[in-house]
Amino acid sequence: MSNKFNANALAEYSKSYARRIAADFYQHHATIDGSQILSLTPIRQINLFVVSFLSTKWQSDAEKFRSPFFDFTNAEVQEALQHFMNVVSQHISVRREHLEPILADAVSKTITLIFDPRGYFDELLRAQPDFMLTETALRQITRYTKINEFIPAHLSQRMAGKSFVYVNQAITYLDEVLAQRGHELARHDQFVELFSEKVPMNVSALLRSHVPDVIPAAPTRSFFDTATEPTTPPAPLVPAAATPENVTPAIPPQPDPTPAPTSSDDSASGGALFLDGGSGPVPVAPISQPSQLETGGISQPSTSVVNETLKSVDPTPTLNDTLREPGSEPNTVAESFNRAPIESIARSISLNQKFRFINQLFNGNPSAYNQAIEEIDTLDNYGQALDLISYRYASQYFWNMSSDEVSELIEILKRRFA
Repeated sequence: MSNKFNANALAEYSKSYARRIAADFYQHHATIDGSQILSLTPIRQINLFVVSFLSTKWQSDAEKFRSPFFDFTNAEVQEALQHFMNVVSQHISVRREHLEPILADAVSKTITLIFDPRGYFDELLRAQPDFMLTETALRQITRYTKINEFIPAHLSQRMAGKSFVYVNQAITYLDEVLAQRGHELARHDQFVELFSEKVPMNVSALLRSHVPDVIPAAPTRSFFDTATEPTTPPAPLVPAAATPENVTPAIPPQPDPTPAPTSSDDSASGGALFLDGGSGPVPVAPISQPSQLETGGISQPSTSVVNETLKSVDPTPTLNDTLREPGSEPNTVAESFNRAPIESIARSISLNQKFRFINQLFNGNPSAYNQAIEEIDTLDNYGQALDLISYRYASQYFWNMSSDEVSELIEILKRRFA
C-alpha cells in the first residue's frame, strides 16, 4: 500500500463505501450480474476493478479443468473450452457476502490510483509473478484501467512487442512517462465529489499528514562512531616553518610565588639564610628553550649503519613466493583457488555462504535461493547472469549491491563463466 495513506482510514472508508453500495443494491436484488456490476457505482473505475477480479478468478478456475488424462491441446477441446468459458461469463451471479469484500478492495485500489498513481502502478508491477511483466498481464491491466490510462498505454508502447520485460525495467518506463506526462494525471477533486455522494470523504483524514515533503538525508556516520569523539575538535598543528622568525617564543605563565613562613631573624636579611649566613644564589627565571648541555661525550647509534645492515639481509622466501610464477602478479594460494573456474555454482558455494545468501539476499527463503541458483546455472555466459541478478533478483529483494554477499556471488559468477 502506498505510504501516502493512513492505512486504517483507507481500509475503513473502503469498507464503508462498499457496505453502502451493497446495501442500496441488494435491497432490491438477491444477486448481481455482469451488466449490473458495470453500473454499480458512479465511478466507472471501481466497477471495472470488480469485473477484472472476476475475470482473473474465472481464468484461474478454468485452469483446474485441465487434466493429465486428456489432450487439452486438441483444437476441438480448446474451441469447446473457450465456448464454455464465454457462455458461463455471460451468466455472472454474485451474492452480497461475496461481492462486498471484492467491492471494498476495488474502492481502495481506485482511491490509490487517483491520489498516488505512481505508488499504485509500482505496487502492481512488483506483484507480478516471477518479477516479470508479460504482454498478457499488461494487456489485462490496460483493458481495465481507465483513470490515468495513458500510463499502461506507455508501458505497452515501450515493450515494443516483447513477450515480457523484467519488472525493474517496467518501473523505469513508469518513471519515464510520469516525468514526461505528469501534468496529464487525473485531478482528484471531481472524484472526491463522486465518492462523497454516497459516503462523505475526509481527504485530510485519509492521507498521512505527517509525511514530510522533503525526506532528510541519511546520516553518513553511525552514532556509535562519533559517541566517543571529543565535542571540541583539537586545534590543527602548525608546522615549525610557518612560525615567523620575529615572534618571540611564548613563555608559559608561572604561578605567583608564595613566600614561605619566616622567623624574626629571616626578616632582617630578607629571606632564609644558608649555613654560611648568605642568602644563596639569585634564582633564574625559567625559559622555554631546551637546554644546551653538551652531549658530545655520549655515543649515539648510527641509523644509517643499521639501515644498511637491514638492507643487506635478504628475506627468507615464503611458500607463496616459491609457488608464484615469474612475471605474474603476487597472488596467495587462497586467491588462486578462489579464481579457478568452476562447473556448478551450487556445488561451489560453501555451507556458510549458502546460509548467508539465503538470509541476506533472499529474505530467508531457501526455495527462492535454490530456484535462482538453478536458473543462473543454465545460462550461457557471464553477461546473461549479471543481467538476471541485476534486473530481477536485486530489484525483487532490494539487494545492497555493495554488500559482501553480493560481491561474493558476483565472484562466483565470474568463475562459473570464465
